[in-house]
Amino acid sequence: MTPQPHDEMRGYTARGLLEGRRALITGGDSGIGRAVTVAFAKEGADVAITYLSDQRTTTLGTPPGLVQETGRRCVPIRGDLSEEDNCDEAVRRTAAELGGLDILVNNVATQSPVDDVGKAVQ
Repeated sequence: MTPQPHDEMRGYTARGLLEGRRALITGGDSGIGRAVTVAFAKEGADVAITYLSDQRTTTLGTPPGLVQETGRRCVPIRGDLSEEDNCDEAVRRTAAELGGLDILVNNVATQSPVDDVGKAVQ
C-alpha cells in the first residue's frame, strides 16, 4: 500500500496518559483498531483485542508483537462479534486476564470491496 499506513505508530511519542489502564479494542488486529491498540500500549495500557481471523495474531509485527515491544500485555481474543455470546466472552476474558476493564473501544467492522463507489452508497 502506498503510502504505507501508520498503524505501527513508529513515530508516536507517548506521555503515559493510560498508565495502568486496561482496554478492550474490538477489531484491534488491523487498520484503525491496530493503530489504536499500539497507541494505547505506548501510552501505558494493557490491551485485549478481538479479531475474526486467526492469521493476524501469531508473529511479531502483528498487534500482540507490537504491544509486547512496548512492555505491555496483549490478550488476543478470536471471535465473531456479530454473535452476542462472543461479545460477552470478550469482556469476561479481558477482565479476567487483565485484572479488570477500564476502556472499551468499539471499532469492529466489516469491509466489502465494490467496483463503483457511487452505486455502493445509493
